[in-house]
Amino acid sequence: MAPIRPPVPRSRIALVPALAVVLASVAGCASMRLAGEQSDYYRNRLGSYPYGQSCLDAWPSVLKLLGSKGYPLQGRDRQYAGQGKEGALAAFVDQGYETKAVEGGGLIVKTGWLPDAEGRGRYEVTGNPAQPTGCTLTFTRIYAGTLDPASETRTVDWKIQLELLQQLDPAAAVRVEAGAPKG
Repeated sequence: MAPIRPPVPRSRIALVPALAVVLASVAGCASMRLAGEQSDYYRNRLGSYPYGQSCLDAWPSVLKLLGSKGYPLQGRDRQYAGQGKEGALAAFVDQGYETKAVEGGGLIVKTGWLPDAEGRGRYEVTGNPAQPTGCTLTFTRIYAGTLDPASETRTVDWKIQLELLQQLDPAAAVRVEAGAPKG
């Protein structure tokens, strides 16, 4: 015959769900903190990363990357991304512009809008000559939600910058990724 155990007090039973919530919260906070540390790390490393190519040499890769993600390009830039000719109405609605030269030897392009489930987004990419050689590239994501489409947020998108680095200089991308905070 098995020994009879006394019943577990209700106060202990009530602690189990509370303990589960606390543990989930702690794990959630740790993963959020790690994501923030990783984001800061990549923004710092990639925001001013000097690519070995000149802006003119790196620019076709920038346009191909944007086009591969479905962002509409304007004018001559469309051919680099394999996008067909754009109609006048589409160009007006997209509100982007083709690559322009900027003072100091840099370049800038703004894509058209790409809708998603929660709004629409686009990129503005700038290329500035790095010292002493090369180019720094910055991908700024512009986002407008469905609730207030007139209100736009702008953030530097380090993830797409890392994709470009992986294409242009895979060894450098491996070095950058190796230094990222780990969980």
